[in-house]
Amino acid sequence: MNGSVLRILFLHELKMLVRARRTVVMAIVLPAVIMPLMLYAQKYSADRRERLLTGTVYRFAVSGESADRIRRLINQTRRSIDLEQGEEVEALRQFRFVEATVVDARASLDNDDIQFYLEAAGPTVDVVYRGDRIGSDMAHSRMMQLLRLARQRDSQALLADRGFAADPKGIFAATESNIATNGEVTGSMVGRFITLFLVMMMFTGGAVAAMDIIAGEKERGTLETLLTTAAGRPEIVAAKQLAITSVATVITLMQGLNFLIYIKLKVVALPKNFDLQLPTGMALTLLVLFIPLAATIASVLLMISAYAKTYKEAQMYFFPVYLVSLVPALASVMPGISLRSAIAFVPLANVSVAAREILMGRPDAIMIAVTFGVMAATATYLMRTSARLLGREDIIVRAHSEPAEFIGGAALFEKRVLRWFALMWVVTFAVAVNVPALATFRRQLLFNEVVVMVGATLLMLWVYRLNPKEALSLRPVKPVVWLAILFAIPSGNLTALGIFQLVNKVIPAPQQLLERFAQDVIPKGMPQWQLLLYIAILPAICEELAFRGMLLSGLRRKFRPAALIIGIGLIFGLFHVTLYRIAPTAALGMILTAIAVMTGSVFPGMLLHAGNNALSVLTGNLFSLDVVRWWHFLAAFTIFGLALWIIYRNRVESLSPQRH
Repeated sequence: MNGSVLRILFLHELKMLVRARRTVVMAIVLPAVIMPLMLYAQKYSADRRERLLTGTVYRFAVSGESADRIRRLINQTRRSIDLEQGEEVEALRQFRFVEATVVDARASLDNDDIQFYLEAAGPTVDVVYRGDRIGSDMAHSRMMQLLRLARQRDSQALLADRGFAADPKGIFAATESNIATNGEVTGSMVGRFITLFLVMMMFTGGAVAAMDIIAGEKERGTLETLLTTAAGRPEIVAAKQLAITSVATVITLMQGLNFLIYIKLKVVALPKNFDLQLPTGMALTLLVLFIPLAATIASVLLMISAYAKTYKEAQMYFFPVYLVSLVPALASVMPGISLRSAIAFVPLANVSVAAREILMGRPDAIMIAVTFGVMAATATYLMRTSARLLGREDIIVRAHSEPAEFIGGAALFEKRVLRWFALMWVVTFAVAVNVPALATFRRQLLFNEVVVMVGATLLMLWVYRLNPKEALSLRPVKPVVWLAILFAIPSGNLTALGIFQLVNKVIPAPQQLLERFAQDVIPKGMPQWQLLLYIAILPAICEELAFRGMLLSGLRRKFRPAALIIGIGLIFGLFHVTLYRIAPTAALGMILTAIAVMTGSVFPGMLLHAGNNALSVLTGNLFSLDVVRWWHFLAAFTIFGLALWIIYRNRVESLSPQRH
């Protein structure tokens, strides 16, 4: 690669970005000002709320058989707090309200003539308010505080009348001690969302530059002109990659500067006890972690822009990728997840957890180094992938790929198969979150497996008029392969458990996470036959037809075997939405894909998938892993490796993946 040519192209790309005012505003200016705008908006909202709370006289009404007693208690409590000190009584002293006489309390509340009313029936007092109005909501909160205080003092008076002269507070004292410093509490609060915020800024800001730098040039016809110059393709790709990475890095630096100016220097009045400790070493550590994150996001954006034909199409692809990226960015919000766990090897999620622990003042140097290594490797791989993508003529000059649009059939299916699975993922995720009727385990699994997996598979077969036998890999295999699969089921299951236990000794997983994982995979209370049907048989058939059938068929001629196995495995893991299930499910998906690639058939994977899941269900109830020794794991690993070797030796050469 020619360094001087790369420098010229890089400066050219930056100049082109700066000249486009829309790009500068959306990619640079908007991310720079959004932090102070958010801080000032929060301060303005808090100040306005406080002024509204202290400056408004709230009107209320009292009704019911115990109305007189409630009025008396409220008035007595208000007089008593005027003589006391403390934060709680000070807030109640500022609460000004007056009782109004109304005919219909409900109608008066709806018309905003009063802010709330009390229904006093016997010992029960119901505070009726409208939560959709800020004044009514705040007034109800303060009245609830006043009523709780009135109830406490009324109870004390009753005890005194019965001869218990001692104050109930003197019976025993309850105090609380928070050993976490204000800096640690603030760091935990900021650390949970800083990575999510930066990812949002990098994606939204970098997307404008990325879409213009490739998809925009395609639309304008200037990309082909650039390719006719003396500059080599590697230099052109690297210059565009560096330009987008620079935008993402600048966004990161600007947000860091915003934190320094507006929070560390306290330009904006901060909440009480807000104390963000951000020494130079901590800031530099965060910056070191965020730089490969910026490069990773830049590579993803570059690939989106390169794959799209037009600027509008790039925008369409951007949104689902953006949503998917927010899932691992929220890892720091999930309880029980520590950086010293398998999360350290999940890109983006590891940065999210690491940033939280750094800001809390308890950085783990070894795991931060592991996180940096994982992110650097991810960024390097994606940069190389984007470079290869931009080196393809059918991507740069879209005329080379147009015949598929007219030919249709298998050629068009291979071109659009990833879009189908992206849509399937969105449907699975959206329904699980938004449809309460499918919230139960059985209904959700039936919907995911039968409607989404099988339904989409049949729809793709019909739309593209595919041969089911070829598209679903419904081919027979040699008898020795079946024998190898039977040996691989118990040995593979035990090998996976052994690897997990070994990793857990070095990077222990939180116990809460493991319990939640077990609850999600094996629900309690289901009959054994239903567990086998829903967890073993149904997923094995439906998911294998979808992933090792349709998806593998659509991608077989696009990628090398290693990329095919890793890619389909990762997609398989992402469909199991819960964050902590992605890694083990992706590993199983890679093994199943490798077997499907070697045998050219979906049937061995179905048996292994069903057998592995069934064994997990059965062994969970039959015996404990405490009786298993290290030589058992070693024997299982040996048998499993031998089974895969037998399958490899009997592979079908004619069906090996071939790239175009």
